[in-house]
Amino acid sequence: MSLSAALRPGRLFLALVLLIGLSAPALAAKVSFDYFDDSDWLKEDKGFVRFFVDVLDDNYLVVPKDGIQDVKVFVEDNEVAGDLKIETVKEANEPVAIALLVAAHQSYAYKIEGTASPDILDASKRGYKAFLNNLSDQDWTTVWYYNEEGIKKVQSWGQNQGAAADQLERIKPGDKDSTQPPGLYNAIKKVVEDVNENSSSLPRRRLVVVMSDGKDRYLENSSLLEKRITDIVETAVTAGNAKVYVLGYTLDTPDPLVHLNTLAQKTGGIYRNISEVETEDGIATELEKLSREIKNQYVMTFKPKEYGGSDKPVNFRLEMMTTAGPGKYISANPIKWPARPFDPMGIIIIVAVVLGSLLGIFLLIKLFKAMAARRANRPVYVEEEEEFVGPYKGKLTCTGGQYAGAEFFLTEDVTTIGAIAGNTIVIQEAGVSKRHAGIKIEDMRFELADFGSTNGTFVNGNKITKQFLRDQDKLRIGECELKFSLK
Repeated sequence: MSLSAALRPGRLFLALVLLIGLSAPALAAKVSFDYFDDSDWLKEDKGFVRFFVDVLDDNYLVVPKDGIQDVKVFVEDNEVAGDLKIETVKEANEPVAIALLVAAHQSYAYKIEGTASPDILDASKRGYKAFLNNLSDQDWTTVWYYNEEGIKKVQSWGQNQGAAADQLERIKPGDKDSTQPPGLYNAIKKVVEDVNENSSSLPRRRLVVVMSDGKDRYLENSSLLEKRITDIVETAVTAGNAKVYVLGYTLDTPDPLVHLNTLAQKTGGIYRNISEVETEDGIATELEKLSREIKNQYVMTFKPKEYGGSDKPVNFRLEMMTTAGPGKYISANPIKWPARPFDPMGIIIIVAVVLGSLLGIFLLIKLFKAMAARRANRPVYVEEEEEFVGPYKGKLTCTGGQYAGAEFFLTEDVTTIGAIAGNTIVIQEAGVSKRHAGIKIEDMRFELADFGSTNGTFVNGNKITKQFLRDQDKLRIGECELKFSLK
């Protein structure tokens, strides 16, 4: 079969996808959330929080800043008025950590003789060099590559983009005569694990960028491949919500790219098929363009006019209108938005108002004395606090420890619990390990698993490794006591 004949089915599939994409109207913007920064919230001269947000159109392209209007902030379904400033990551001088994974297996490493096919590996190297050139000396990068022989790191984490670009020349193709397919998903998992291991020294915005044809040695084993993708997603969550950004490029059937698309979406990343690009310069340009888009995503600084924070975690959401349609982000779990202390002048004003009111109250006491006595004998009814009615499957309620009264809603298929940022539920109590335990939901069965914590995980007083939870089970993680309940 000729090369052009082999490529024809894939090209036809991609043309159909492109046609459908062009004919479908843009109904909504995709709003994803990196993290919530309250480091300046309690400072008297600042008093603002920051939302790190990606706003994308239907083609996963960044919506321009002038295309975002009418952004609203809600806390517990109540809109909070305030002043909002929108900046790009570049404008805000916010660093980003990016791990580059370069494909160097046979179909990428070798130009097909006698054809007009591009030298994809060479184009990739030039593209990644341009990618690194768009970053600043505040950004952190590491460089890896994979081929039929495995995965190798050529540049450790650092802030020298020039050195990282130079190390791209060390990337070597695998054995040209090897029949062993590459281990793409093993390579991605290894890179995500490296992000996790170095998370304490990296910026909070973390990305893994890979351009690949999606070929993997386990591609024919769908159940094993699905498990590997699930493992990568779970590891990415513990790595501080590391996102996987993918440029799909193939000279063959596009079927393997479907799995890369799934992986990117499940980590909150971006997937873009660039297989229609036919020249080496075009491939390099797509990689360079992706780095500019990353630096053009958004930091939204919000200073509330009246809201003063909360003594317990709250649910919040962002809503906005964009040129790509309306966009919305709803927090999957309550976040800590700490209550601000009264400033001294505010306390003085309150005391003055109270003292001024005491005289009037004293004069009214006799008038209301009889009425107050009658009311004292009546039953007092306390209005119950409105329960969270969002899309959750179960919840954990803290019944003991410093988080007593806090509720954590289980909305994702996998929820991790630990003492550091990056876990779905963060509990900073004595005895809680950095990555302590997790709850996996499948067919509405809730399986609790201990992650090898130092002090163990207990259900109804019994130490467990894994156990399915029942309604009203009592859990203990470190010094924190929780009660599990179904929706």
